[in-house]
Amino acid sequence: MADTIPPPAGSAPAAAAGEAKAPVVMTGTARPMAEPKIYASSIGRSTVFSLLFLALLPFLASIPAMLYMRISHGLWHDTWGLVLFGIAFAFVMLLLLVEMLFSIRARIEIGDKSVRMTLPTGGGPTPLLRYATHDVPYSDIKSVETRREIYGGALAPVLMRGARIITKDDRAIRLGYVNEANVDPAFPYHAIAEEIAARAGLSVADRGNVRRTVARKALGIVSDPLSTTIDEREISEINRQHNRVLVALVAGLIMLVGLGIVSDVIDEGIRSTSIPVAEPSNAKTPPRK
Repeated sequence: MADTIPPPAGSAPAAAAGEAKAPVVMTGTARPMAEPKIYASSIGRSTVFSLLFLALLPFLASIPAMLYMRISHGLWHDTWGLVLFGIAFAFVMLLLLVEMLFSIRARIEIGDKSVRMTLPTGGGPTPLLRYATHDVPYSDIKSVETRREIYGGALAPVLMRGARIITKDDRAIRLGYVNEANVDPAFPYHAIAEEIAARAGLSVADRGNVRRTVARKALGIVSDPLSTTIDEREISEINRQHNRVLVALVAGLIMLVGLGIVSDVIDEGIRSTSIPVAEPSNAKTPPRK
């Protein structure tokens, strides 16, 4: 009976069996949900830096005690060498501390509605040891900027690529810097800036090249734009010059260590040959019977 019932008046005929349905077109400006992305150091990286720092910390703590014992007993021989070694060792430990804290605390979570960042503050007397957390909605972002900063003079220039977020209340949040010749795979800041800009519906703004000095940056002095544009050929030349200087420094350090070892061997040989030999006794042995 149901097959003989006619369709209602004015209605379109039913679609034939197996006929493909027309695609549904959604209108509006709704953005599809995107998968969150998290940028952070691996557990292995943070573990290695932590163990290395803890293993070398007792040696650093022993240097002041060694200096005190030498000076209190009037042993000034090689004391200045120990002082220089202590300063260099303390600088290396500071670099390890910076890397250890960064591997443990640095984190960027790019969500669907906001980006949450825990990064160094970049200000104050210890910019790499102080961290701050920012949770910035994409609707509050005015622009995402990148620029190339050039440090050093003609001897050993260094190229750094920086990225930052500018909010609508003119607040600048620095993402970070990376050496163009040695990109950190855990925090590719240029790719992170592009991802944040895409989710905010913006494009990354390139602010060009600026020349910076560590002293001016620490004092918060505004950088001056370069008068001329640096092309890729000049950038490649700067990177090659930087690599040559680093190779020369490493070769010089190896040469100094080798000269020190050779000097110690020669001094030890001289001391061993200058030991007085006991003279034979003048007493005559009694003749055998």
